Amino acid sequence: MKKMIRWIMKKLGKIKVVTNNYADSSFPVAEDHNEVSAERNSLKDQKPVGEREVNGFEYQIRSKDEDIRRLEHELAMKDEEMRRLEHELAMKDEEFASLRIAIRSACTDLSSAVTAADDAFKFTDKSPSKKGNEHFFTEKDLYGAVSSAQAVYPG
Repeated sequence: MKKMIRWIMKKLGKIKVVTNNYADSSFPVAEDHNEVSAERNSLKDQKPVGEREVNGFEYQIRSKDEDIRRLEHELAMKDEEMRRLEHELAMKDEEFASLRIAIRSACTDLSSAVTAADDAFKFTDKSPSKKGNEHFFTEKDLYGAVSSAQAVYPG
């Protein structure tokens, strides 16, 4: 009498031990066939579960690919915006440099005009005449101030 132990999986994760006592020598072949059939049936039962898992992974891969494409598009848009803003900044820097030059020039012109006006209003005669304050500024002095201011700052 041979004792045979065979393992049959009834449910995933549960194992059943079966002890058989048979004297027939043909039984191991039948038992092997039954074992193979049981394993094949178990694999058939596991196939849909595996297919669902594979489909889930494929869906996750497609989802991640879409996320990557979306993020790459956003990155390209941000790069384009950065180039545009850098160009605008360069234009503003050029404009500010031009305005600084214009302000310096205007300040120099204004300083020259103030100097010319000061020179025009200075007394030409250190000792005024007996008539008093009427000779402090002459008409010639005022015309000279106007013409020098126009020469320095036209417009």
